[in-house]
Amino acid sequence: MPRRPNTRRRNAMRQGAHVALEAVGLVITVLAAQAMIRAVLNPDSEPLWGLLSGVPGGRTGQLILLGLIALAAMVSGGWAHTRKEPTAGRAGNSGRSHDRGTA
Repeated sequence: MPRRPNTRRRNAMRQGAHVALEAVGLVITVLAAQAMIRAVLNPDSEPLWGLLSGVPGGRTGQLILLGLIALAAMVSGGWAHTRKEPTAGRAGNSGRSHDRGTA
């Protein structure tokens, strides 16, 4: 007789992975956005301490890359946020369809 998979454990691990991806996406978004704002407000400094100095396009290319990094992190964090399975039903959602009853 084949062994049945432990779906409860798998769901818990999956939910933990979604929480971790959401947190990482949030942190990367904040750091990239902060680096962009600092680079715009202080034109004499290097964005991210010169880590992006090899990016073609000069300062504009560096800011575009930072924006794309922030956008990708925001999308992945948002995706992970929507993929988490709620532990309880949503507020105001009774599971029934509500209509006005046109009688």
